[in-house]
Amino acid sequence: MGGRRLKVLLDSGVWWWWAAKSPLKRPLTDFLAHDVTEYWLSPLSVSEMLYKVGHKKLPVPPVANWLDEMLRGYQTAPLSLEAGRIAGSWKWRHGDPIDRMLAAIALTEGLTLIHTDKVLKELSGFPQIYFPA
Repeated sequence: MGGRRLKVLLDSGVWWWWAAKSPLKRPLTDFLAHDVTEYWLSPLSVSEMLYKVGHKKLPVPPVANWLDEMLRGYQTAPLSLEAGRIAGSWKWRHGDPIDRMLAAIALTEGLTLIHTDKVLKELSGFPQIYFPA
């Protein structure tokens, strides 16, 4: 991204794999390591990923205090009625309520949503940077 430093809201999956130190494609890892000044996370992402762990759709990380470790260094993005209003009002075909809320939170909080969602990348109305999965 050429030295541009951003405040970013990480999509649920990006946060999960980045915080778990799992392999990601190099452009995304380079961006996260060098072009970000602040990392933000939504409580919706934490809920989504814990649900997946609880339903055995994701592995439990090997350390005992894994969630505390994975949350370290993140600002908490607020859930607001304004973001909910915007997320529910967009005339998108994309119906995932978590993705819609993350996009609206990025917009209302002045953050850039970092994601790997091919459908979301085609939508507009919020600041975003897409990376292929």
